Amino acid sequence: MLKDLVNVPKRWILSLSTRNTVYKQWNHANTTELQVLSTAEPNDNKSELYSLHSRTTKLFGAPKAWVTRFLGARFAGWRFGVLNFATWASIVFLINLIVTIWGSSATTKGKGVFFEGDCERVKRLNSALHVLINVLSTILLSGSNYCMQCLSAPTRKEIDRAHGNAGGTWLDIGVPGVRNIKHISRRRQALWSLLALSSLPLHLFYNSAVFSSLSANSYWAVSVSQSFINDTQCLNCTNVDYYQTARNRRPRVDFLSRSELKTLSKTVETLWGLARAGNLDRLEPAECLNQYAQTIQSNRRNLLLVGKDSNYPPPEENYFNNRSHIYWADMFQASSAAYAEQAADSYSWICAGLTDTRSCSSMIENIKRVPDAWQVGWHCRGDTRNECAYPRFPVEYCLSEKAEPHCKLHFEPNIAILITVLNLVKAALMFYIAFFISDEPIITMGDAIASFLEKSDSTTKNMCLVSLKDFKEKKGYTAGPRQWDNKRYKWKDVTSKTRRTVTLVMFLTALVLVSGLLGWGLVSLPTGTTLSRLGFGMVDPRTAMSGLPNDLLANVVLANTPQLILSFLYFSYNALLTAMLMGYEWTTYASKRKGLRVSHHPSGQQRSTYFLQLPYRFGVPLMILSGTLHWLVSQSIFLISLDYYDVFGNAGRGYFRGDQDLKTLGFSPSAIISVIGLGSLMVIAIVCFGSIPYKRGMPLAGSCSLAISAACHVLDGDETDGVMAAEQNLQWGVVSISHDGVGHCAFSTKCVEAPVEGEVYAGEQ
Repeated sequence: MLKDLVNVPKRWILSLSTRNTVYKQWNHANTTELQVLSTAEPNDNKSELYSLHSRTTKLFGAPKAWVTRFLGARFAGWRFGVLNFATWASIVFLINLIVTIWGSSATTKGKGVFFEGDCERVKRLNSALHVLINVLSTILLSGSNYCMQCLSAPTRKEIDRAHGNAGGTWLDIGVPGVRNIKHISRRRQALWSLLALSSLPLHLFYNSAVFSSLSANSYWAVSVSQSFINDTQCLNCTNVDYYQTARNRRPRVDFLSRSELKTLSKTVETLWGLARAGNLDRLEPAECLNQYAQTIQSNRRNLLLVGKDSNYPPPEENYFNNRSHIYWADMFQASSAAYAEQAADSYSWICAGLTDTRSCSSMIENIKRVPDAWQVGWHCRGDTRNECAYPRFPVEYCLSEKAEPHCKLHFEPNIAILITVLNLVKAALMFYIAFFISDEPIITMGDAIASFLEKSDSTTKNMCLVSLKDFKEKKGYTAGPRQWDNKRYKWKDVTSKTRRTVTLVMFLTALVLVSGLLGWGLVSLPTGTTLSRLGFGMVDPRTAMSGLPNDLLANVVLANTPQLILSFLYFSYNALLTAMLMGYEWTTYASKRKGLRVSHHPSGQQRSTYFLQLPYRFGVPLMILSGTLHWLVSQSIFLISLDYYDVFGNAGRGYFRGDQDLKTLGFSPSAIISVIGLGSLMVIAIVCFGSIPYKRGMPLAGSCSLAISAACHVLDGDETDGVMAAEQNLQWGVVSISHDGVGHCAFSTKCVEAPVEGEVYAGEQ
């Protein structure tokens, strides 16, 4: 077996070495061209390859074969792509319709709550549903963009009409854009506009048809001695007064109202009963810190901070609640999440034993390093009122009340209905385009070359050396002989300065604005907040935006507007890169004989198109890059939805009963930095691509229909066995030299020469 494995490479090498017998054929210019005249007999390995290729072709070509069999050959080209996307859009519509009907009936209490319960499960469901939503929206938007490019591609009649205008108007071939819109038929204009307009709400609302909300619990943290747990009755639990003593008219707990303090008595009594019954979770100091050092508390509520009796004064000397074992208490307010500065210090009770004036969120890591030294007591930061004279109480362990999870997965029927209707509109438009648009648009560069070879364009006769630069600079152009300068061009030269400038300015403006907003956001963060503590795409009240309306629709539109802007940027970037790559394919015809890549059913040596004009090796990574950017943007700015619950587990903020939830936007600095980094790499990449030189030997045509037309005036009789030249392997070069020494360059099926620098070319058709 080992010997057989070693011999496999040898057999492949022998197969490759004997595959072709190549002969030299000299043309009249004494240049050589390699042509395959005969081939060796295929060996077993080659037969296996042919068999594999045949099976693969049958497998993946089956759908197209079935379509052309039942609907006709006209569906073998771009219409097959439209019909394919229309079918997928219909499948997406059925999914959206089923989910909308099921989701509307499954939501509880008419409030659009699809699921309520465990927060981790809600997060997993929310993530999974948004992955599905992004897949479905990608199908719809990709199909829409495909159809829009097919609709905006001009027909030969529309090209001839534009070329015949005074001064000659050129149209775009092979690239997405809006230049052609005013030159195409009104029906296609209307269809293009409907597809474009129906995409806007998808960008703005699709991701928000489903969203999650977190429950934010208020709670009391109460420091008690071990005797509080051991006592058979809760001594003096219900007589907590607002003021410490009759003489000291100072609140027992800072920053709280009298109505809030009244909840302490009931809370303490409840906690004592739960502790006696063993219904509280015991947490060691390290675990207690991890569980409660949260700006949003969803899983737990009130807790007892229990210490040894020896660490507390006698009950009769208790300054907090005389003759009880309750020595200190502080309240965590869920509503502090609405304000970044308050959120940064929302669990300040944990740091109450420190004299540092910084926010607790900036000191919590120091406390976690030595959890056994953790102590609580009266806030004494700055010690302006002798608070630090009060004793501190070490925490031996915590007794925590487990909160019933109230995290929710929301389903918005109104948004879902809108998306489903738009989905139906898109599917209907795609089917209409596939079956009722009889025009034959020139979608790719190969389509244009084939059309101009089959029927020459008289407006560009005797202009075989003109390039897109001659037409785009609008300095006028004339027919007649020109000298060939054999100048080396770069990829950027195939695009107009306007296209390059607009694309780069849009990207750079977006990057500058995003960087500015990031800087503003970082400056507005509470003092002591570091990026490492904020996480990536995590909901954190410290990054919540204040001053926004507490309205779902308004926040949804604001959160998804960057997605819409990103789509415009991607559209422009895609068009620029497509033009550069089309220029690369164009220049290869000067050095290599090959068939045209067409969007209709290929004939002869013609080849099927890529995904329209963009090669797969660029198109697939670009689509992945686009999806990654959209995901990063969704992690950069997002909806924050919090449901408040008071210390007893009731919905609302307690004394602010009318304000039961919070809806605003949050941002993630680390995700924004990732967007800036990836966006900058895209700008650098397109600039680097633009600096790549093309091979010499052919004037650049780009997407300019006039320049493409000028290169396609073939000699009479340039056909093989009665088959049109457009269906054969083609190469561009000098095809003839007239008696006056002026040559003519064009695409040809026959042998061609490379144009010579300094020589004159124009010639006749």
